[in-house]
Amino acid sequence: MDLQIILVILGTAGVVSAALSALKGVLDQVPDVIRSWRRVVAEARRARADDGGDGTR
Repeated sequence: MDLQIILVILGTAGVVSAALSALKGVLDQVPDVIRSWRRVVAEARRARADDGGDGTR
């Protein structure tokens, strides 16, 4: 019984560790995604201003 409890604790700790590692990887990418999105929006606004704002060329 004691061995099963230890295995459950170690297994749970491993799963939590892997989940936190994956979450950190995702969160590390968020600033790059935000920067890219801002560049896309700025380019779309520039293109719209070049068109005269009505979308036709």
